[in-house]
Amino acid sequence: MRAVENEHIVSYRALRNTIGWTGLLMPLAVRGGGLLLEGISTTESISAYYYTSMRDIFVASTVLTGVLLACYRTPRLLDNVVATLAGLSAIGAALFPMDPTYAAELLARYPDLGTQAHYSNHGILGYHLLFAITFAALSFYLVFFRFGAGTPPDNIQAFRRKVVYKICGAVMLLSFAAIAYMGLALEGQSVFWPETCAVAAFGVAWLVNGRTVLKDPPDEAGMQPVHR
Repeated sequence: MRAVENEHIVSYRALRNTIGWTGLLMPLAVRGGGLLLEGISTTESISAYYYTSMRDIFVASTVLTGVLLACYRTPRLLDNVVATLAGLSAIGAALFPMDPTYAAELLARYPDLGTQAHYSNHGILGYHLLFAITFAALSFYLVFFRFGAGTPPDNIQAFRRKVVYKICGAVMLLSFAAIAYMGLALEGQSVFWPETCAVAAFGVAWLVNGRTVLKDPPDEAGMQPVHR
């Protein structure tokens, strides 16, 4: 029975670590790929890489994150519902792209982009922002309020994990505030870096939750409650 339990624990942690690594690396992958393959220095948003050669990477990684979130399970029904809704929102944000916004380098190279002379749309428009906001809000709720909840820290690593969850949640919240400010008060400004900070904090929280870092002492590993 202990071997079976350990196998399940490894599977749960592998799922969480995959969510973490995907969130941490995706912004770097689309930005680096756009720069190397098309000479794109930046876009207005991570989501705007949908309209570059990095579209497949953006969509695939976002859908993967959504599917894994939808599969995330704990003993608490509310957490499972929130994770499932967050996962569906991530999938929606990938499949329903933002309104076409092209990098300046692409517009200079292809002046017809965004006009009727060029086939510029490859998805259903109009719902991306709703899905993205829902995903952001539910992800923040999980990281800040639910990770580490209900399990009093009984060793220094468990306490450190709780601290990291709070820090990651705070970084996500500050990043969301920066995105809102730049989108409303500074219309037209790129929000790529605030979005990247939010996604990176999300990824780090999941990596900690999956014990990639801040692991429990050897004699306690494999015996910890789900949200520690």
